[in-house]
Amino acid sequence: MIEALAKGCDYSEATVIYTLQQTAGRGQVGNTWESTPNQNITFSLLLRPEFLPIREQWIISQLVSVAIAQVLESYGLNNVAIKWPNDIYCGDEKICGILIENTLFGSTFAQCVVGIGINVNQTLWVGNAPNPTSIRLQLGVDSNPVEVMDKVCDRIMQLYSMLRLGRCEEINKQYMARLYRREGQHPYIDAETNQQFMARIKNVEPTGLLVLEDADGSTHQYMFKEVKFVLPCGSIKE
Repeated sequence: MIEALAKGCDYSEATVIYTLQQTAGRGQVGNTWESTPNQNITFSLLLRPEFLPIREQWIISQLVSVAIAQVLESYGLNNVAIKWPNDIYCGDEKICGILIENTLFGSTFAQCVVGIGINVNQTLWVGNAPNPTSIRLQLGVDSNPVEVMDKVCDRIMQLYSMLRLGRCEEINKQYMARLYRREGQHPYIDAETNQQFMARIKNVEPTGLLVLEDADGSTHQYMFKEVKFVLPCGSIKE
């Protein structure tokens, strides 16, 4: 789906392509996305944020994450959080993945394709996903996958309108307020040294860099894939 929108330059902004049966779902940097046919929703949304400087592209990831979190909260899900950079969690379990691919034209955006996979009614995973959950598992009832998608797309476009008006700080505040592990010390692994350490999240920079502060007050900045989260179940998530 992402490929279809990325290759087609004639699609209008806010075009959505979706499927209820995905056979080759992919996530960040080679990860895969497992989805039982007709149980979940996977879709791609096309944006054309020509008004946004390339250096501020991180705000798109924040915007999309916040929109999905708000919609899940509207369904009555508790403990919805955004795991940096943009996975959506319920407690310590992953309910949604996001993959954003930008196409640039010189110093401006040509387009931005937002790929989203939301676990709606699936209750069993046969792959090696360490901590999946779904709306069904959280609430005990089925939901309409297409309805979930429609609500997410509507909310994304509402926040996108705010972004056009320059209201970036409001979006950032909503993102930080829902950040997974925003309080307290937690275990992480440095991907380069493979060393585990305890730290707290001090900030997420406007560029998307995660700033962690360890016990002695030292701060370290990490790009995606440079640090791994150690989950309570003992598994590790990048």
